[in-house]
Parts: sequence; C-alpha cells; structure tokens
Amino acid sequence: MKKIYLMLMAMLAIVGFTACSSNNDDGGGAEGGGTNSVVGIKSLSPTLFGDWDDGYATSKGSFLIKEYGAPASSKVRRAEGTTETLLTRTIYFSTVDGSTKALLLVSKETNRPIQLVMNEGILNFSFLNDNVLELVFKRGSDISYVNQIEYDKDALDAALAAARYTNNLQASLFYFVKVLDTKKISSYPAVVAAANYFKAILDMSFDASSVATAEEAGVTTSFASEADAFESTYAKKVYNTVTIWTGKASFKVGGSSCTLSGTVFCADPAFDEGGEFGIVCDKDQSKLFVDQAEFVGKGELTDDANFDVDFRGLVATTTYYYRAYYKFNDGATSYGSLVLDPVQKVDGNVEYDKVVKSFKTDENKLTVDVVMVMDISGSMNGEINMVKSNALSFYSQFKEKCDAAGIYLNGLNTQVVTYSDINVDGDEALNVSETYNLTDEEQQAAFKEYVDGIELSYGGDIPESGLEALMAAFKRDWGVDDGYHRQVVILWTDAPYKTINTGIYQKEDGDGEWYDVYTPYEYDVVKATWDSMPTGRRMIIFAPYGCSYDNGGAWDLMDEWKNVIHEKNTTENLSNFGNSLDYIISELTSKETRAVKDTTPSICKPNK
Repeated sequence: MKKIYLMLMAMLAIVGFTACSSNNDDGGGAEGGGTNSVVGIKSLSPTLFGDWDDGYATSKGSFLIKEYGAPASSKVRRAEGTTETLLTRTIYFSTVDGSTKALLLVSKETNRPIQLVMNEGILNFSFLNDNVLELVFKRGSDISYVNQIEYDKDALDAALAAARYTNNLQASLFYFVKVLDTKKISSYPAVVAAANYFKAILDMSFDASSVATAEEAGVTTSFASEADAFESTYAKKVYNTVTIWTGKASFKVGGSSCTLSGTVFCADPAFDEGGEFGIVCDKDQSKLFVDQAEFVGKGELTDDANFDVDFRGLVATTTYYYRAYYKFNDGATSYGSLVLDPVQKVDGNVEYDKVVKSFKTDENKLTVDVVMVMDISGSMNGEINMVKSNALSFYSQFKEKCDAAGIYLNGLNTQVVTYSDINVDGDEALNVSETYNLTDEEQQAAFKEYVDGIELSYGGDIPESGLEALMAAFKRDWGVDDGYHRQVVILWTDAPYKTINTGIYQKEDGDGEWYDVYTPYEYDVVKATWDSMPTGRRMIIFAPYGCSYDNGGAWDLMDEWKNVIHEKNTTENLSNFGNSLDYIISELTSKETRAVKDTTPSICKPNK
C-alpha cells in the first residue's frame, strides 16, 4: 500500500497537487477538509520565498504571502530593524501555466479582503457594515460600481473559527470566497476565474509536514523574483495610492439626521494619520466641496478601511447629495510615500469620489427610550428631591422642546435604575423598574408613583456601584438602530464609581450554596458595551469632576466617550435641567456645538 501511495505522489508531482473531492462549501479545515479529501496543499520550499514570508503549492497554482503586508515582508522589516506591523496581509497567486496572476490584500484584523489586484484592474471591497458589501472596480482612469452583496459577518467569523485552518493561506482566502458571489461579477471574467481558483483551495486538505520543491510545484526557482516583478509592475503604486469611495445611504436615514459611510482604499494604514477623510453633503450638488458644502463630516473608522459620518440638522422630506473626500493634513500634497489618486484629485491636497450619491430624508419623527439612573445613597440627601423633580418633568420638557424643533414624538419609553453600594446595601443596592410609556396618561401616573416612592439607602463608603448601574441601563433592549429611534441615558450621582468590588454581596440558595447576587463590572467592559449600543445613543452624566478617592473611579474618563455630556452635580445644574435637554435636542437635530462647561474639581461627600 505504501508503494502505491508513493507512485501516486510521484505522478502528481508533474502537475501539482490534487484538490479534495469534497463539495462541502464550508471549506476544508485544518484537520482533513472533506471526508474524501487527499492532500491538496503543501508548504512551498523556503528557498523559493525570497523576501516573502511563506509559500504554498497546490494543483491550481502557487502562493506567496507577506505576513505583515506590503511593501516589505515581516522578514525584511525585521532585518531593517523596523518593529511596527502593518494591518494588511498580501497574497501573491500564479496559476501553474502562469496565465492568471493576482495579488490579494487582506485585513489581518478582520480577515476581510481589501483589494484584488490583477493585470485587468483592481477589485476593491467596501464593507459598509457587518451585513453589506459594495464592490468597486478600477481600471485605468475609470472607477465604477460593480454590485452590492449582503453577508453576515458574525456567521462567517464563526464558520472561519470552526474551520480551524492551520495555515495563513486558507484563512486569508476564506472571506474572499464566501462573500464574493460570482454571478454578481460575471462582467469581470478574470476576477471570476481567480474566485474559482481560490474556492478550490478552501476545499483542499493541508499537509503541514510536506514541502514542495520548485519541480513539484511547477514553478521556476525564480518564483519569488517573478512575484516581485508582478508586484512592482501592477501593484506597488496601489499600496501607497489613496482612493476614496462613497457608500450608499441605505440605512439609518431619518428626518433630521443620518449616518453615511465610505471606504478608503489604501493598503498603507498611514492614511489615517496622514490625512482627513469624510463626507460632504448638500442640497445643491454643485457645492460638494469641503469649503462649500453645508455639511462636512470627518469620518470615524469602523475597522481598518471603512468609516461612518453622522449628520444632524437635516431638513425633513428633502433630497440631499453627498460624496466622500480625502485630504492631507496641513495643506500637504503627500504624507510619506502616500499620494492622492490622480483620477480623484481636485487640487494639491484633496480628492473626491467622482460618483455623487443622494438620499431623501423622511418625516421628522422620533421614538425615544430613556433610562434614568439615580444614586440613592445617603449623601444624595440634599439632591434627591431635585433629581426626582427632573425625572418627573422630563416628558413634558422634552416634548415641548421636540415640538419647538419640529419633531413629532412618536413615543417616549422610560425606565428607572436606582443604586447605592452592592457590598453594603444587599438586595436594595440595585433596582430596575418596569418600562413606562409616558405618552399614556395612566403610565405617567404609574411612573410618578414609582419615582415618588424612591427612598435613600446607606451606601457605606464614598464610592458607589455606578458601573453596575450603567450596565443595568445599557443592557436593556434598545430596539431598532435607525434614524427614527434614539436612546438616552441620564445618570445623577455625587460620588465616584466603585472600581474594585471585594466581598461581592452573596445569598444562599435552597441547597445551601452561596451565589453572587450582583455581577461586578470593570470600566473597560462598560465602555465596550456603550460603544456597541445603537448609533442614536446619548448620555447625560450629572456627576462630580476630579473627585478622587480610594477605590473610586473618576467620571471624567467618560468625557471622551462618544455622545456623552458631563455636567457637574450642582444645585445650579440640577435646577437648570432644561438646559441639558436643550443640548440633547440639538445633538439629535442640529449642528450646534456645546458651550464650555465647568470642570473644576468637586468635593466627594461622605454618606450619612
């Protein structure tokens, strides 16, 4: 049997290696691929790498990989003493007969493809969000939209993890194969051919112990030099050329606000620090320039290439035009080796997408969910009545301000979270009310009864369980993430939040076992939860500034969170609660900016 196997491998060495016969579309994993698979992928001999980091041989062709991207491999970068890493992995592919050659740039962070570079042109991947991909093809001076593809990032991430690939090749090709519907790129036969080659690779089994020589792989001993030549001829300029793309306004468009998206096609991540990218938007299509448009928004990266821009203050039922831009900082015309795409360049330091897109706003209507978080420890004795008054007047004040701003308030759902110290006050340390619809008079009466019944607890030492209270607020069901829903969290406290929960409050169950009644949370977890909430989230914090104490965290850290307003918890601020609501309304509907706030240190008050 062993002799038959050796004879078979000798015959296969002439033409490469055989793909596995499994038709399992989930891809062959690291441990054998399909049930009927034979070895289809071997490691390429290191003598054929050159300055590349890794290599693989298959029956479809051979691959070289630069683990840390382009233009230099990790091997070269280490030799030059360069320690920083790039975010892009580069894969070179050549068929056995050399008829098809390509460079695939893949994000090391997400495994999602960025660009496929071929003789015929460049296919760019614009992941607008975790469910929508737009394909853009650049050929010469022409940049054209190809198609839109729906995908499920969470499902693909789970499938990739389940595949358990033990080689960079299959892991790097996985997303490309799974998201690229060849029926939607039929006008680009070279891309279809590459996609079919790559799909076959996923269905192969990998033998980590075997190494293919040049003869077995069907390549010349100058394979790495050929890859370098292809890279230099067709792709070197791609790494450092900044090309901008505008996403469709296909989601999160409301009456007075919307979220627009875009993509920066550039393998060198230095584009983020070297320039500014974003969206210009106007009712007049001829004014789509950074110095003319009514709305100019700097983008925030959602991953290593795609960005979002939030706009507020739009006029309801109105058509707007928009496009993406990129400009170098401080009037520069380049940054290091980065250059603007000559097809999109307008002047020395700015470029615009040639394609102008549009959207129409809907009626100006909102459904608002509010969670009111109240510190009810003993030190709040002087403020609690004013806090209750603010809570009870919220609906009438907010509705009045919505009416004045031309907003139709569809609904206002309110919940209350009260807290003190989970290590001292036991079962009463954290309470969450039911949800009240304040547009209903009976619900208003029930809400008032609940708020009137709130009483103070002890609280123990100065720091209280503020992080646990915020998590209770953040973890509610916030509903749809679109332009017609807003999420508001309001917190009132006079104390820092507890950073270490030693001796967490426990209770005994029916079997005599003890269990934690509450879950303690750390700052980073709470921040990550806030960042994952819907884009319409806003938070007002009435809390001390610079109030330091043993085991007490400063609320000042949350000033850097997105869409957070921090007021000092003073009599003046609490009595002028309407001013904070004005700012919430302006945040939701207009372009107004906030006045300078009082950030002088506060005094931590002990509980009584």
